[in-house]
Amino acid sequence: MFYNNIYYFYYLSDIGGTETFLYELSKKYCNYDLTIIYRYADPRQLERLRKYVRCVEFVDGMVIRCKNAFFNYGIDIIDNVEATDFYTFVIHADYEDMKNRGQLSSKIPDHPKLNRWIAVSKRAAQGFHAVTGKKVEVCYNPYEIRKPNKVLNLISATRLSKEKGKDRMIQFAKLLDKAGIKYIWTIFTNDKNEIKDNPNIIYMKPRLDILDYIANADFLVQLSDNEGFCYSVVESLCAGVPVIVTPCPVFDEIGLIDGENCWKVPFDVTGFDPRKLIDKPLKFKYTPPADSWDKYLNNAPSTWQEELHTKYKVMATSAYKDNHISDSQLRKTPEPGDTWWVTPERLRILLGENSKRIKFVKVVEKVVSEE
Repeated sequence: MFYNNIYYFYYLSDIGGTETFLYELSKKYCNYDLTIIYRYADPRQLERLRKYVRCVEFVDGMVIRCKNAFFNYGIDIIDNVEATDFYTFVIHADYEDMKNRGQLSSKIPDHPKLNRWIAVSKRAAQGFHAVTGKKVEVCYNPYEIRKPNKVLNLISATRLSKEKGKDRMIQFAKLLDKAGIKYIWTIFTNDKNEIKDNPNIIYMKPRLDILDYIANADFLVQLSDNEGFCYSVVESLCAGVPVIVTPCPVFDEIGLIDGENCWKVPFDVTGFDPRKLIDKPLKFKYTPPADSWDKYLNNAPSTWQEELHTKYKVMATSAYKDNHISDSQLRKTPEPGDTWWVTPERLRILLGENSKRIKFVKVVEKVVSEE
C-alpha cells in the first residue's frame, strides 16, 4: 500500500506531548491522507486516533512507501521507508538545554535520508540548530480550542521525573504549606514514585479527557526544567485557566506573561510569594500560536473513513496448517476453506504484509457499511 503522509512514533504511551500532537494533528487534518505508524501503543490512544486517521503497527521486515515521512524522536524504521518527497525529523524538545543539563540519554537521531527538519517552536529550532548545525523550519503544534467545564483546585498532568520538576513541586508545596494556604493538588501521572507525606496531593491515573479537569482548576502547575512546547500549559490557557510555571524560554515564545496569564516560579523556587495566587486573580484571553502543517502535508483526500467502515470476508488457504500457525484473531489454526470477517488492516497482514511474507487467505467478499 502507498501512503501520502506517514507519522512514525515508536511508542504511543498513555500520556505525553507527542501523543497529544498526533491526536491534535489527526483531528485538524483528518481530511488529508494521514497514517500513524507505531511499534507499540496504548489501546486508548489508538482508539481515539483511529476515529480520524489510519494507524498501522510496524512489523519487522515491512516496507513503507509514501510521499512524506515524518519521524517523531526515533528513526529506527527509516531504512524500511521509501518516501518520494521528504524524510522529515520533527523536533519536539529543547535539545540544547537538555544537553547542557545532561538529560540526553542517547545520540540525536541522524540519517543520510533525512532531508527536512521541523521544530514545534522557535526555541526548539534554535536549540536543535545549536547542537547539530541543521537548518530547521518552525511549525507550531496544532491545537483545537474546546469549551470546557469547571471545578476548583491546583492540577498537574505530568510525569513525576526530575526534568519535569518533581523536586521543585515538593518545594512549591512546602511554600504553600508555610504560607498557610489550603489547597488540593490533583496530579495526573503514570509514575509510581509519588510525592509522599503530603495530605493535600491527590494522585489520579492518566486520562485522555484531561481538559475538563484542567478547566475546573484555579491553576495548572508545570515546574519543568525545560519544554519544547508544553501542551498542558496551552490547554489550560485556552480553557481560561492561568498557569504556574518555571521561566523556560519557550513559555515567553508561546505567549505567557507573568502576572497576566501566569505566575512564574524561579527554578530554585525561593523568593516566590504564594499569597498572590489568592490575592491577585488573573483574567486574560489567550490564543495559541497558529500551526501551518498544511504547508508540509500532501493534501490528497483521506480514504480512512471508507476503510474504517469496510470489512472483508476471507477464506483460509492451506498456509496456516502447512506452517503450523494459529490465527491471532481466531485463536486457532483454521482449516483450508474456513471463512471469517476481517478489517482492511488485518487483511493486509493476512495477504502477505507479515514477517513471514506468507499469504494466508483469499478474499471472498467486501462490504462497506453506511455507518
